[in-house]
Amino acid sequence: MDELEEGVVVAASGSVTPADGHKRMIRAEVLRKCCHELKDQIDVRGIRLRNVVVSGQLDLSGLSVSFPLRFEDCEFDSAITAEGTELSGLSLIGCMLPGLAGSGMRVRRNLDISRSRFANAGAPASAPLWLSGADVGGHLLAIDTAIDGQGAGAVHADRVSIGGDLHMAGRFSSRGQVNLAGARVAGSVDLTGAHIGAMESLALSLANSVIDGDVLLARDPAGRWTEISGCLDIAGARISGKFQASGAVLTGLADAPEGLPYASPAGPGTAIHAARASVGAGFVLASGSQVNGSVNLSLGELGGVIIGDSCTVRCPGRTALDLTNADIRALFRLDGTATVEGTIRLAGAVIRGTLALHGQLNHPESLLAVGGGSITVDGDVYLDGLRTDGGSVYFRGASLGSLSAANAQLRNPGGYSISLHAARVRESVGLRDGFSSVGLVFLDRCSIGGRLRMTGASLTCPAPTAMNQYGHALTATSATVNGGMDLGWEKVSPSADFTDAVTTFLADAPAAWPATFTISGFSYSRFESPLGTAQKSPWDLSARCAWLGRQARFDPGPYEQAAKVFHQHGYLAEAEQILITQRKHARTAGRKTVPRGRRALDGAYAVIGYGYRPVRVLWLLLALLALVAISVQIPAAQATLRATNGNGDVYATTGLRTTSTDLAAASPHAAATRPDACGDGEVRCFNSVFYAVDTVIPLISLDQRSTWYPDPNVSGGQIMTWWLNLATMLGWLLSSVFALSLARLSRSP
Repeated sequence: MDELEEGVVVAASGSVTPADGHKRMIRAEVLRKCCHELKDQIDVRGIRLRNVVVSGQLDLSGLSVSFPLRFEDCEFDSAITAEGTELSGLSLIGCMLPGLAGSGMRVRRNLDISRSRFANAGAPASAPLWLSGADVGGHLLAIDTAIDGQGAGAVHADRVSIGGDLHMAGRFSSRGQVNLAGARVAGSVDLTGAHIGAMESLALSLANSVIDGDVLLARDPAGRWTEISGCLDIAGARISGKFQASGAVLTGLADAPEGLPYASPAGPGTAIHAARASVGAGFVLASGSQVNGSVNLSLGELGGVIIGDSCTVRCPGRTALDLTNADIRALFRLDGTATVEGTIRLAGAVIRGTLALHGQLNHPESLLAVGGGSITVDGDVYLDGLRTDGGSVYFRGASLGSLSAANAQLRNPGGYSISLHAARVRESVGLRDGFSSVGLVFLDRCSIGGRLRMTGASLTCPAPTAMNQYGHALTATSATVNGGMDLGWEKVSPSADFTDAVTTFLADAPAAWPATFTISGFSYSRFESPLGTAQKSPWDLSARCAWLGRQARFDPGPYEQAAKVFHQHGYLAEAEQILITQRKHARTAGRKTVPRGRRALDGAYAVIGYGYRPVRVLWLLLALLALVAISVQIPAAQATLRATNGNGDVYATTGLRTTSTDLAAASPHAAATRPDACGDGEVRCFNSVFYAVDTVIPLISLDQRSTWYPDPNVSGGQIMTWWLNLATMLGWLLSSVFALSLARLSRSP
């Protein structure tokens, strides 16, 4: 047999057919004979056929061909069979053929099917390109290739091994499923500009594959976008490089027709199914890529997750991005002009770097925009500029580095706008600088190692709901903030709850608090001025007392807490005034009407500052002393006073009235027999001042009241008796109040 020469093809019969650009026919059995019986006579450059028609079925099964086969612009009227074949190289460039059955085929060099057209005229279950278990030592090239699987299976290449890159790029198109499950690719998978569409829900499967390079879905230089209609399945795959979709449109089909093979393991509407996948350099959507359906990255190990500017993930009313229990070794970022329609689920995920959500989130599932329960973020959480509509940002039980939500616009009137319930934040939480919440900011039982900053924030709640029964705009019940609270908010309406919250300092403008609030058990150690405000002093007594008086329900505890803080910082008078204000507010708190007697007692108690002004009691005692002293100096009052010595002699303040021998005959109006009022020392001399002290001050005895007593038998004696007894009782009462006041002050902080 003659050797092959440039520009001609030698057939088995030995006739020469010129390669003049017109398609000539060659029988398939002739090619098989050249590859088998006559292979030792073929030039090492192999067989090259261009612009010919191969008639019959080219069956290379079981052959070992040591030279390359190259077909350019050829036509095959039957599928090529190469099952178990060993080839040096195979190129089908620009060819038209029904299919290639190459299960178990081994190609030492490249397998090139670029620009070829595979059209399966058989049953939908039979894929035109069948490479199951094939081994390609070089690249698998399918650039500008078109494969028509009639909407069912187009490429069946599970467990294929590729020593180089897999290129399904350019104007590659597949009308049917591309199955590369379990593939091993030493290089990258390039889907730049590819169009893959399937009638069933699964369009492209790389499940459980091992790819040492990248997976690229990009826009080609001519501007053609990558489009995949159906699920892209990379579940369990191990990708050493990155998965990047730049200029790609991926659409998950809602439902798949029944009876089709290789149905997607993911649910209907899933665009990317990557559960348990490992992507070393990260998962990236960029250059305006669009994903119409859910993205499942749950349980994955990812170098990072980035959804770039102008990218969209649309799965309204369902889970759009599922990262449940995923391990992200770097960051997760949603850029500012990116949009996610549906819920982002991060429950149990671990992010070793930062979490940055800056885009638009709307149409969530079950009022949950971001479901981050029990998430762990080793770095910081940035929600700056995030916009949500109709769902909450939920971080219950999360462990975070810090959280910043400057200029975030969170809208969820039916529930939580953001929840840090029982979360642990190692550094600060900043809901500040234009932060806006419509719904409930829920901080109950969270622990914040740094500051809680709410400078310039606006928080509103339109009405109570099932999740927010009291209609609060902010709750921080039992929250602990170690670095202090800067509550320089712009607006909080209608109410807030800080019950049992604990912090180091409170920086606020008392007048800026909502109309009603609860601060029972709220503990802090000092007051500060909010950042960026012109407040002169945080120790404004009148403003603080007015603030305490606006509690939703009267509770004495917050007054005592504020008084304690004032006292500890040297504002002693202000501390007492706060406690006095507490008693004033307590007089009428919870009472529509107050009994007249109780009102009088409260009024009297208020005069002495509810025990916090003991000096006032001393003034009252002095006033009572003066009144008694003046009253006993009145001649009519002194005329009623009598004293008796041991012999029974009766003395008046003017002297001896009667003796014991003539007591019975003595007239009460008789003149004194002696001018000495003290009876030469028989009785203690009367002194109005000492008499007043002896009458009013208890536990002090100057023997005035015990010596001189009003005589009830004389005119005015009975009245004097009542007056002095009343003065004694008032003295006891005022002295007791004074003693109790001193005792209270000694126990005050």
